[in-house]
Formats: sequence, structure tokens, C-alpha cells
Amino acid sequence: MEKLKKINVFKLIIVCACLLSFVGLILPYESSTKDYREDLQKYPDTINVQGVNLTNKDVINISIIENLRVYTYGLDTINNGDASSLGLAGSAVKGEFIINIVLIIVIIVSTVLVLLFAIFNRRVLSIIFSLLLLGSSLLMNFDIVSRGVMPSSRYTYGISYYLYPIMAILMIIVTIVLIVKNKKEKNK
Repeated sequence: MEKLKKINVFKLIIVCACLLSFVGLILPYESSTKDYREDLQKYPDTINVQGVNLTNKDVINISIIENLRVYTYGLDTINNGDASSLGLAGSAVKGEFIINIVLIIVIIVSTVLVLLFAIFNRRVLSIIFSLLLLGSSLLMNFDIVSRGVMPSSRYTYGISYYLYPIMAILMIIVTIVLIVKNKKEKNK
């Protein structure tokens, strides 16, 4: 019973939120619509994205990690002077690829740092990186919607689209509660 009292419930909530955020990297960020899903399921083993080896069954639900693979491949292809193989105007999308790669990396690094700072009781730093997580996830969501990728006739929102802003807000609130709770305990 004594050990149970030592467990900080608020810190545990932050750790669980961070772990859920890591799982969110492989959960669907984009989910195919019913009609497009049916088309993809007709030929599940056909390569959908050349160079990344994503088949039709792989792109039924696309995770953040799969997006990172596609953006990295696209950027490498453009940098190697082969943008025509992507069917894209290289300079027009190069910035888009870079922005999305950076945003995904910020999401991953922020989550790791929030977890570490929560474990080591660095609450202000935890809030700062939770804010970075919130900002980068909202920017990534804004970008994908503003480009018309989703919602569209092919894709709609997956669970990870909603997960990161919610987890970041939860982390911020719980960390603030921890700060207030500790200040009250010190004043007693």
C-alpha cells in the first residue's frame, strides 16, 4: 500500500499519453473512403507507391511513419534530379516534403522529450515540448487538409489525425495540475 501512495498518478497519465503517442505513429493518419478502399482491395498486392514498396493493401490506412517514408523518398527523388518519375514539379513540392518531414520529426522528438522530462520532473520543459507537439501536429493537420489530401474522394481522417492534439493538450493540462499540486504541498 505504501508503494501505491508513492506512484504519482499525474506522472503516470503523462507517461501513458506519451506511449499512446508512440503507438499513434503506426495507427492510421489517413483512412481510405469506402469506394476507394474497395478499389484498393481488388488488387491488394499491386505496388501503389513505387520506390517505397507500399502496396494497395498498405495504403488502405496510411500511418504517420508511412507518410514519412513517402515524403523522404519523394525528397530523395527530387534531390537526385528525378522528379519526373514522381509526376511532380520538383521545386513545387520539395518545400512541402521538407515541411512534412520536419513536422513528423518534431512530433517524434517532442514526444520523447515530454516523456523524459515528465519522468525526471522537469515540468516546465515538459510543457514547452508538449506545446511543440501540439503546434506541429496542428500544422501537419492543417497542411494535409489545405492541400486537399483529406477529406477527399480517396481519404478521410484517421485516428492519429485527432490523437496528437488531444494527447498534447492532455499532457499540458496534467503538467500544469502537477505544478499547482506541488506548489500547494510546498506551501503547507
